[in-house]
Amino acid sequence: MNNPLPVLIVGAGPVGLLMACELARRGVSFRIIDAKPERTTASNATWIQTRTIEILDLMGIADRFLKVSHRCDAVNLYHRDTQLLTIPFDLSFLTHPYVLMLAQSETERLLIAYLKEFKCEVERPCKLIDVKQHDNQVTSTIELKNGETEIINSQFLVACDGANSKVREVCKIHFLGQDVAEQFMVADANINSSLPSNEIQMFFDQGTILPDKGQLLTAFPLGDKKYRITANLYQSHPRQFFSPQEVQEAVHERTYGNYTVNSVSWISPFWIHSKEIERFSQGSIFFAGDAAHTHSPAGGQGMNTGMQDAFNLAWKLALVINHKASPSLLESYHSERYPIVNEIVAETEKLTNMALFDKTFMTKLKSFSRKVSRSPVIMQKKLSMQISQLSTHYQNSPIIHYVKHTGLTSPQPGERAPDVIMNPPAHLYNFLRNTSHNALLFCGLLVDETKLKKILTLQQWLKENYPELIKVHVVSEKTVDVENNILDENKAIHQAYHIETPAVFIVRPDNYIAYCSNDVSTFSLGEFLKRYNLVGL
Repeated sequence: MNNPLPVLIVGAGPVGLLMACELARRGVSFRIIDAKPERTTASNATWIQTRTIEILDLMGIADRFLKVSHRCDAVNLYHRDTQLLTIPFDLSFLTHPYVLMLAQSETERLLIAYLKEFKCEVERPCKLIDVKQHDNQVTSTIELKNGETEIINSQFLVACDGANSKVREVCKIHFLGQDVAEQFMVADANINSSLPSNEIQMFFDQGTILPDKGQLLTAFPLGDKKYRITANLYQSHPRQFFSPQEVQEAVHERTYGNYTVNSVSWISPFWIHSKEIERFSQGSIFFAGDAAHTHSPAGGQGMNTGMQDAFNLAWKLALVINHKASPSLLESYHSERYPIVNEIVAETEKLTNMALFDKTFMTKLKSFSRKVSRSPVIMQKKLSMQISQLSTHYQNSPIIHYVKHTGLTSPQPGERAPDVIMNPPAHLYNFLRNTSHNALLFCGLLVDETKLKKILTLQQWLKENYPELIKVHVVSEKTVDVENNILDENKAIHQAYHIETPAVFIVRPDNYIAYCSNDVSTFSLGEFLKRYNLVGL
């Protein structure tokens, strides 16, 4: 039981792989196992949301995904062949104003390649048999490729092993929720269409076979005439196999001739499960992704939500394992992620059930579309921020200081710290691409020597007391002779953060704001950092 492995990751899909990459970046030892003999070969989850692109950018690997993925700039909603609503992702203030379409097999390939740069690999096939917790350790029994068993003692276990999680099963954790009573078909096809190939299309209608049921079909472009198609079915009993002809007929009928299927490369049935666990941790075991929650694929939220679970948890585990933070920091994982996931599960289930079973859905959709058209800029921005997961706000976290000491229009504690396009292609996140917390010390506009002295005093105090934990940046509109000066010549950062007078923002490793204030004294910030559980000098 001496010197246990810091972390055992069970499951090597996108969520487990992101967790492994983040631990590797922080120098934390781990093992990652998966019961499958090889990575996913199917397209499966295809959306990479804007927020996830930002995460990949912070890791320094977004360019790898951009090179092989297909960019989408909008989602269009149709009633039959009439376009009702367009939700654009082209938000001018974003560095990545789009979503990406990429087969899950490619997402896994890229993450595995990045992991190998740290001399780390997934152990396959390696099956979890049993898990027990005792003495603040987790003992896992695994079956190796040769059939032999091995006992792994670890400080922590992270379950990323999907909706049929073995970890959840052996821990006897209930997966609460229900299944949507409708079978779906998913297919990858080569398609001709006159509709824009960089936009997602969703077609809604009342069923022609069963008028009391809604009929829907979605078309996600993957590039080079490749599309992911999903459609609900009218089956009295579950089916396991579907023919290419059935895909062709469904697409032609439900898109009213806007799409013509040339060939079909893959078809699979699927059912929507809307479930979640009550707590995202049990002792030293943590659950992420589909092991903790599964829901309707409406809006492409599933894989992205799981990857953001991993990104939230990884830096906290690293700080605790490296004795840079109190173990109580880990309690914030459930506090932060559960409310977000709970809302996503509820909203996607509600939307899916409305589209399928609510006779008045089309009336409601048309009414909503008219509402958006009356204030398109505001409403479209709100919708695109929700879909791209940029609006996620941690509202009840034990490690966020919610007292507002900056203007109401400034980004607030618990919100994502906005990226800012400075002098293209430079942007603010370039300076935050590290594994530390980041302190943004704003000099303000028209700064004088007295105000600058306070900023420099705070900078020196942070460097002396938290040298390994907080990287300090001085944001000024004119060059200041200090280390890590971010020159905001065109005032873009000050304007985006609505800052005119000196202020301090503490940005966490996941780029959420933990603290912000116009009080740049060491006292106020020091009191917060003591409560935050970081271990300074």
